[in-house]
Amino acid sequence: MTVKDYKNYHQVNVKDKMMRDGLTLLKNSLDGFEGYDVVLNDSKDTKVVFYDKYDGRSDVKKIIGYVEDIELGNLFKINDENWLVITYPEDNRVYHKAEIQLCNSTFPIESDKTEVLIGYDDYGRPEYDYQILTKDEPCIVETKYYFNNRNEQITLPEDRVMISMKYQKATNIATNKEFDLYESRFRITFIDYSQVINGKGIMTITGERVMNK
Repeated sequence: MTVKDYKNYHQVNVKDKMMRDGLTLLKNSLDGFEGYDVVLNDSKDTKVVFYDKYDGRSDVKKIIGYVEDIELGNLFKINDENWLVITYPEDNRVYHKAEIQLCNSTFPIESDKTEVLIGYDDYGRPEYDYQILTKDEPCIVETKYYFNNRNEQITLPEDRVMISMKYQKATNIATNKEFDLYESRFRITFIDYSQVINGKGIMTITGERVMNK
């Protein structure tokens, strides 16, 4: 009689059980006192745990949630405020944990020309026009200083701004394009895509003041 080797079988069961138990604990936390109902990327309702960091900054907090929800560049609406995930998430297979920063402004994102229904002719046939649509994208604007990847505070030159937002393509995001912000006109001098991987992440725009309005 052959004796069956159950070693691998038991290992698989242990891993599966640990995963199930971990997901149960995560769900209990999300449904508990520290859990928040949030909207992810303006399209998905989900839950996260949202809490203060040890350094006491009110505009930067920690967030924990399902693996598929917490990714660099994701945008969460929490209590009518927009928060951007600014660090690569820590991953233990059950959940993701990352830092998240409060968005303090918006940036006008322009789309490609889009066909828009403008009415009907005398025979009831639809008439269209091509328009450039604009949406206000939540972003983080820094005007005096910013923190680099090593959490070091860097002073910005006068008349410069840095704007961080969820990566996306837009006709008005390019070097030398101009935009309005805080009652001033700025020109894009540099766009940092170093935190964008496989089309996801954060892009940071450096703008130089052109004129005050």
